[in-house]
Amino acid sequence: MQSFDVVVAGAGAAGMVAALAAADQGARVALLERDLAAPTTLSVSGGLISAAGTRWQDAAGEQDSPAQFAADVHAKSGAAVDAVLLAAVTQGAAEAVDFLADVAGLPIHLHTASRWPGHSAMRLHATPAESGAELQALLREAVARQPGILLHDGVVVTGLRPQGVLTSAGEIDADAVVLATGGFGGAPELVARYCPEAARAVHVGGRHADGAGIGWAAALGAELLCMDAYQGQPHVSPHLVEGVRPRFGAALPSLGAVLVNRLGNRFVAEDIGPSELTAHLLAQPDGVAVEVWGEAAQQAALAGGPFRRAVELGAVARCADLSALAARFGLPGAALAESLAGPDRLGRRRWEPLVAPYYAAEVTGALAHTQGGVRVDADARVLRADGSAIPNLFAAGGVACGISGRGAAGYVPGNGLAQSFALGLRAGRAAARE
Repeated sequence: MQSFDVVVAGAGAAGMVAALAAADQGARVALLERDLAAPTTLSVSGGLISAAGTRWQDAAGEQDSPAQFAADVHAKSGAAVDAVLLAAVTQGAAEAVDFLADVAGLPIHLHTASRWPGHSAMRLHATPAESGAELQALLREAVARQPGILLHDGVVVTGLRPQGVLTSAGEIDADAVVLATGGFGGAPELVARYCPEAARAVHVGGRHADGAGIGWAAALGAELLCMDAYQGQPHVSPHLVEGVRPRFGAALPSLGAVLVNRLGNRFVAEDIGPSELTAHLLAQPDGVAVEVWGEAAQQAALAGGPFRRAVELGAVARCADLSALAARFGLPGAALAESLAGPDRLGRRRWEPLVAPYYAAEVTGALAHTQGGVRVDADARVLRADGSAIPNLFAAGGVACGISGRGAAGYVPGNGLAQSFALGLRAGRAAARE
């Protein structure tokens, strides 16, 4: 039987940071991943991390703080977020971004190309390409440089032991276990049970997000919170292109983008927030719409890695005028003209009629990842309903409850990685102390 100080199950965002943090404290770490070649929730994301009160914000003259971050979360998700968890994430995210830069050696900058819904300050941090794939690659390089981490690929964790884990390669003994195997967005039966309004949404998150880690912790008595919470993603192509599903990014509505259905009609205030927008889109004929934006929005959106990739794949059409746009997507011209130039009757916070040339893409509602999970304390220890900690067990990322409250409306861009990195850092350090 192999023996380590810490075993981390799952080499996604939370798992890699937990492993790096534990090894940085001198622990011998086994980082277990079932398939390093498979898409992960991190690799297909925009790679944007919410963090408040950072040195990058200071350098840009952006005033922000963990308290302001927490206030923004409350404004979106109400009182449903556990107070201890909220403090751990909003206070710990800045520390996690510092760790990524100073210990993991990642080049970090503040995203300033556009303002995103739900943020009262610019607090999204990223690596140069603003791409989840790039962020994952840089973290994997950092893991490879750390001699205290042994990364096992092709190892499937199948359960927990009193001290360690059961795997497809045999038992692994450890003083502490960090669960970072992801949420349950890839398990249709669990989505239908906990998030029925998202049951029709195509899953665009990690391939192996099957909820197993949540199940193992629950079997030991872990309390589950906000299991109906999820991140909806309404800016996703309904078509596969070269084996991938292009994503256009949640910044488009804040840049003036408009959504019209098959009848050429707008149907929602597009800037309500990306996650809750998903259900409105899925309610349209065939669950699809056409998203339309202008030249300035096109140039600003190119700062995002997923959007650039969508353009490279040919998923964005450029139309010289209204008739070309209507013909390209089979939309009624009169209704389309009124939707793009007419008065706003849906309550957008900012409305400016669109003018040619137009950029557009077909979009559908997707499920990026779930946000419900096990309850944890400030050090990411897994808790029972009575508040006691399950010995030597930690959780971060999709296994742990996020800060989105209930349903889809509470999710704010960047808050998923904020939780993954903040709790991953605290879990790794606390597990090393065990």
